[in-house]
Amino acid sequence: MMPDSRTHDKRHFLPRTCNAMLLHMKRTTLQLDPALLTELKKRAAHEGRTLTEIIERTLRAGLAAPGALKRARVSLPSYDLGPFLVDPARPGRLPRPAEDE
Repeated sequence: MMPDSRTHDKRHFLPRTCNAMLLHMKRTTLQLDPALLTELKKRAAHEGRTLTEIIERTLRAGLAAPGALKRARVSLPSYDLGPFLVDPARPGRLPRPAEDE
């Protein structure tokens, strides 16, 4: 006879080898370039580690990288192109004529 599913304790069916740390870890889905995924899988196999361990280690290394490696801001030149040829407030229409004082 099957136990009532409402009173069924699901923790009873967790494998005994389940690491307690896995109970609070989150899962996610990543969309990776196929070439990158192949490289990560090769590295995992070469090192005898899981793909998860390799990706996690790589992400941690990227986050720990010093901020000085970030690209410096680039100052782009600015030019005066004269008056608007089209009124930005009225797309597709000519600018309103200037009123003479």
